Amino acid sequence: MQDIKILLDSIYKTESDKLLESWGYNLAVEYYEILSHATLDTHQPILELATGTGRMSAVLTRLGYDVITGDVSTENRKNAELRITEEHLHKVKLLTIDMESLPFDDDSFSSVISMNTFHHLEHPEVCIRELIRVHSGKNSLIIGDFNKTGFAELQKIHRILYAKDHTRGNLSMDKLKPLLDTEYHEVKEIHTPLNVTLIASAKKKK
Repeated sequence: MQDIKILLDSIYKTESDKLLESWGYNLAVEYYEILSHATLDTHQPILELATGTGRMSAVLTRLGYDVITGDVSTENRKNAELRITEEHLHKVKLLTIDMESLPFDDDSFSSVISMNTFHHLEHPEVCIRELIRVHSGKNSLIIGDFNKTGFAELQKIHRILYAKDHTRGNLSMDKLKPLLDTEYHEVKEIHTPLNVTLIASAKKKK
């Protein structure tokens, strides 16, 4: 774990990261723990949506994975590049992508990840269908979002740093799980300090 901690500590820390750490939380470490429960493809890039400020992509590159990641706008791209750091940017392909209509063929990625994204989405049910469509089912589909504690801490951060409220979205993980249960033979539920994550595997054949 010490070597992993050194790797994760190389990720650029934003003001929100520093606040979370001062309160005893570390999202990069949580992401690593979540990924340890999944099966990921080492032979092709992992699809990671949405990029946001690049936290998940940064963790994945430290673990040696190549990543294709996208967001609906380029507003946070510079922040994402800063967090990933120049040393690891060669492992990441940054795209502009609408999650409601992914520009990929059916079953084109064996590993798909979306963390702390769904509370931002206007039509989350459409987006989950797209993630399932492009996921081959060979390895893991990982979808996670903040739990009650996570949303409370993010609310504090947004009030401190931006003087505004943090959105909570309209599709919680407990509502999302039945959608995955209909499409996959196995759906694991992973709880970490700030997140609840669903890891789906063995996609059912149509």
